[in-house]
Amino acid sequence: MRLNGEISYRNEEENEMGSVLPPPLPQLKLVVGYALTSKKVKSFLQPKLEGLARKKGILFVAIDHTRPLSEQGPFDIVLHKLTGIEWQQILEDYWRKHPEVTVLDPPAAIQHLHNRQSMLEGVADLNLSDCYASAGKVGVPRQLVITKDPSTIPDAVTKAGLTLPLVVKPLVVDGSAKSHELSLAYDRFSLSKLDPPLVLQEFVNHGGVLFKVYIVGEMIKVMRRSSLPDVNKREILNNAGVFQFPRVSSAAASADDVDLDPIIAELPPRPLLERLGRDLRRRLGLRLFNIDMIREHGTRDRYYIIDINYFPGYGKMPGYEHIFTDFLLSLVQSKYKRRLSNS
Repeated sequence: MRLNGEISYRNEEENEMGSVLPPPLPQLKLVVGYALTSKKVKSFLQPKLEGLARKKGILFVAIDHTRPLSEQGPFDIVLHKLTGIEWQQILEDYWRKHPEVTVLDPPAAIQHLHNRQSMLEGVADLNLSDCYASAGKVGVPRQLVITKDPSTIPDAVTKAGLTLPLVVKPLVVDGSAKSHELSLAYDRFSLSKLDPPLVLQEFVNHGGVLFKVYIVGEMIKVMRRSSLPDVNKREILNNAGVFQFPRVSSAAASADDVDLDPIIAELPPRPLLERLGRDLRRRLGLRLFNIDMIREHGTRDRYYIIDINYFPGYGKMPGYEHIFTDFLLSLVQSKYKRRLSNS
């Protein structure tokens, strides 16, 4: 944390009433180094965010990839969303040498979300179906990971007992548009035409509405998004093949303006989201992520997590600039208070 001016710890100064004045709070100048793709810079570092940040004493500084990270800064926080083993190693080495810097988020923790198998296995390990009985049940759709020979997929699906149709997703999430492509497979014979590595996930009818649950530290904000339409038995019988869909998680179309059944439109209960967010923060070791969540059509309390994304498109979240700057300040203020108590 950069401090403008000196901090006085003298407590002999008294006001007119004779009571002791507390030491003045330092004027914060928070330096946030960021390592983001050009696309992420454009969507996240919008003028409204940078303007508000300056007013609050927060300075965003681009990390120069052509120079050693240890020669840059000093930073209070490093904010990043780059992939690759080389970057991960650079950041981990830097963090070991500068443990006082807050890294958002730890590279090893982010890595778990780059693979859809480890991503949702971590969620399943929480036994969420039993934890939220009073507010709702949270689960993960049954899925199967395929890493080789597509000719074996039909038999593997039958052996696993998965029910068609199946959502087809790339196994690896590398930040590219291709890694977020979705397809829907209606019959088992067309499965052999797929291109592994991939994940096959049972499709759950959910009224065409997806809940995007944004996590920023302890803050939770949920938004509705239009999603894939429900599939009935007649469609399953009359369709064959694999059909590609547009990327649902980044769909700009909000479901708030659509005339929806109130039961379908109802947001998940706040207590459920707060408990879920707290448990996933602890389990994943992350503070910046979002959950793609659906509610099974015909139920009021049966939810499924279908995807988790690190450092999602916060720029689409109303008021994100206030939420994010408050979060950054809270990180350094809590660190400063700990230093005062230790001293």
